[in-house]
Amino acid sequence: MAGYGHGVNRNDTSKDIAVGLLVDPGLAAKLADRLHGSLPERLRAAVDDTVRWTVDTVQDPFEAMYPDIGLLMEKACAHVRGTVWDLVICVTDQPMLNGRDVVAASLHTAERVAVISLPALGGLHHHRLHTVVMAAVACLLTEDGTRETGLRRNLPMPTYSVFRSDAHLDVILRRRWALFQAVVGMVRVNRPWRLFRGLSMALAGALAGMTFGILYSTIWTLASALGTVRLIAVTGVGVAVLAVWIIAGHELWESGKRDPEIRLRNISTVATVAVGAVAFFATLFLIALAAVALVVPPAYLAGVLGHPVGFPDYLTIALMASVLGTLAGAVGSGLENDTAVREATYGYRARQRRDRVERDAESGTTPTQRYRRD
Repeated sequence: MAGYGHGVNRNDTSKDIAVGLLVDPGLAAKLADRLHGSLPERLRAAVDDTVRWTVDTVQDPFEAMYPDIGLLMEKACAHVRGTVWDLVICVTDQPMLNGRDVVAASLHTAERVAVISLPALGGLHHHRLHTVVMAAVACLLTEDGTRETGLRRNLPMPTYSVFRSDAHLDVILRRRWALFQAVVGMVRVNRPWRLFRGLSMALAGALAGMTFGILYSTIWTLASALGTVRLIAVTGVGVAVLAVWIIAGHELWESGKRDPEIRLRNISTVATVAVGAVAFFATLFLIALAAVALVVPPAYLAGVLGHPVGFPDYLTIALMASVLGTLAGAVGSGLENDTAVREATYGYRARQRRDRVERDAESGTTPTQRYRRD
C-alpha cells in the first residue's frame, strides 16, 4: 500500500467508489485518456485496496464562463451535483489565479470536488497530473482532521504549498517560480507546433525568400561580410518581426492590462508565438543549409568570396537566406486564415468554449447529464 492511503476512511468500503474525470477538450482530454485506463488500478494500489474503483471521463468546457477561481469551483460543484460519481476531479487547461498566487489545484472537501489547472503543472503534465490526481483523491476521501496534512504529505512540497480558504484546500505554486512554471505550462497547453498548421502561406513566402538568398551571390558576400555579432542580431530581428507580425496581424493580443489573468494569457501568447517563430526559423535554416550544400560547389563559392571556404561559410549563407525567408514569411503570415493561427492561443479557445456553453444552455443539455442519478 502506497502512502496516499494514510487517513482514508475505511468505514465506507462496502460499495464501489465512482470517480468522475471532467476535463476540458484538447490536451486535458488527451492526458485524461492516457490516465483513464490505469487510474482504477493505481487508485486501488495507492489509495485504498479494499474497494473497487470505477472511472468515467467526460469532456466538457465547464470553466468557460467562470475564470474566477471561486466561481469556477462553484460551477464545478453545481455541474456534477447529483451525478452517480462519489467524487469528481476536474482538469482544466485554464490558469487559476488567487490574487498574486498561481493555483495548481483547489479542493472542495464538502462536495468532494477538486479542480486541477494544467498550466500550473509546468511542462511535465502527464507525470505531475498523475501525482496531483492521486493526492486529490486521497485527500477527498480522508477524514476532515487530517486532510490538509495528508495533502501536504503526498505532494512534492518544495514546489507547492497548501492553504485552507473557507471550505477549500488550495494547492499554491511557490512564488519564486510560479509565474515561470505557469507560463511554461500554458505554452505547453497551447502546443506551439500547431502554428505550423496555420502558416502554410507564410511557409510559401518564406521558401521563396529563402531561394533568393540561396541563389544570389550578392547575398553570399553580404553574409560573409556581416560578421558573427551582426549576423546574430539580424537573425534575432528576423524572428522577432515574424512573431510580432503574427500577433498583430491576427489580433492575438488581448486588452485589459489590469486583469491579471488577461496579462498572464498575453504573456503565454507571446511565449507561444515566440517558440513557434523560433521553430519556424530553425526549420527554414535546416532546409537552407541542405539546399546550399547541394546547389553551391565549394570551388565556385570560394571564387565568389575570394578566400578558401569551409562548413562555417555554408552555415553563414544558410543563416542569411533563412533570415530573408523569415521576413518574407512574416508578410505571408498576414494572409493566413485567422482561425488556424488563433487556435494556438487561450483567448480564441475561451471564446469557442463560451459559444459552446451558450449553445448547451440554449438546448438545456450538458455532457454530464447521462451520469445523473435517477
